[in-house]
Amino acid sequence: MMTHLRRMTAGLVIGALSAMLGSASAQSPVAPLTLAEALALIEATETAAAAKDLLLSIAVVDGRGDPIAVVRLPGARLATTDTAIGKAMVSAMTGRPSAATIGQGQNALYQNLNDSTGGRLRFFQGAVPILRDGFTVGAIGASGASAQDDEDAVMAALRAVGIR
Repeated sequence: MMTHLRRMTAGLVIGALSAMLGSASAQSPVAPLTLAEALALIEATETAAAAKDLLLSIAVVDGRGDPIAVVRLPGARLATTDTAIGKAMVSAMTGRPSAATIGQGQNALYQNLNDSTGGRLRFFQGAVPILRDGFTVGAIGASGASAQDDEDAVMAALRAVGIR
């Protein structure tokens, strides 16, 4: 009974959180992230990755965590694509760098949020939110190198494109 009650409570919290995230995106007074911006961020991340010989997958998602653009650089491992998307989803949904959620995958709230996405979230360093006038309009994530190199590449892209 207690487990069922915890699941119900966590489900209600997840529902409320999802509703808030969804409505925040829909009612945001700032323009949403565009495909052109997402592609510019991916190109800038590719440049940062090439400077360090990193083989990355790169994902840009909108404020809800839905993918806008994804690329796997030649030579990057296959699993890196899903990981880049999952990191970016976590960052967009929480409005925080994915590094801030390391170890949270065992938390009931995050477990339920992950369940609601079909298990696609990845609680690893390597993604950061994309902000516009203080509002999270998306996130960019990378995977394929060390966690710090992944994050450094996307941060360099945000600086290069002038988004943050």
